[in-house]
Amino acid sequence: MSADLATLERVLGARKSVRAFLPTPVPRERLARVFAAAQRAPSWCNTQPWRVVVTEPPRTDVVRDALVAAARGGLPSPDVPFPMDYPEPYLAHRRACGFALYGAMGIARDDKSRRYDAWLRNYQIFDAPHLAVVGVDRRLGPYALIDVGVWLGQLLAAFTADGLAACSMASIAAYPKVLREQLGFAPEVDLLFGIAIGLEDEASPINQFRTARDPVEANVTFLA
Repeated sequence: MSADLATLERVLGARKSVRAFLPTPVPRERLARVFAAAQRAPSWCNTQPWRVVVTEPPRTDVVRDALVAAARGGLPSPDVPFPMDYPEPYLAHRRACGFALYGAMGIARDDKSRRYDAWLRNYQIFDAPHLAVVGVDRRLGPYALIDVGVWLGQLLAAFTADGLAACSMASIAAYPKVLREQLGFAPEVDLLFGIAIGLEDEASPINQFRTARDPVEANVTFLA
């Protein structure tokens, strides 16, 4: 194994979704460097279709308040519909993730009040000082979504390599009208997800949560 691959393995192994942040803003220059690293992601015909708006305080708090109000008072209406059914084995993965996540927060399955509060934390952006909202021009079709996924993977790895914390979240895309009003996305851009960004609150129990991974053979088949 090369030293470069070993370094990449360490970065990918250390990456995690952080759900409790310190309020300390990250300097714009540091954020810009991480986004510049991800900008090297490959894309179909080099179209580079990801469209991103990154908030800084105090704009983050304005967007946070608007999202919380929308979540409390309106039904979700994402540009790209969320899955309604999860066949196996995807359902098992989803359930295991949910059980472990709520277990890390000490929330019982029948504690509806605390489960609602935990759900609302998504729209509070987990107290992060920065929110990146990511969209794609719908005229480019589904292959552009693959490109955005490749870019996201590189971005999250870059955050980890730089010692920053992040959590990608589809939840905020449930209220695209709010995000368009606040962030000025072009009408042809479908909003896909957000990314909470900042410094990890290492004292929070929720940040000790980890998801499991199947062995590579569960997803990859080698044929000779």
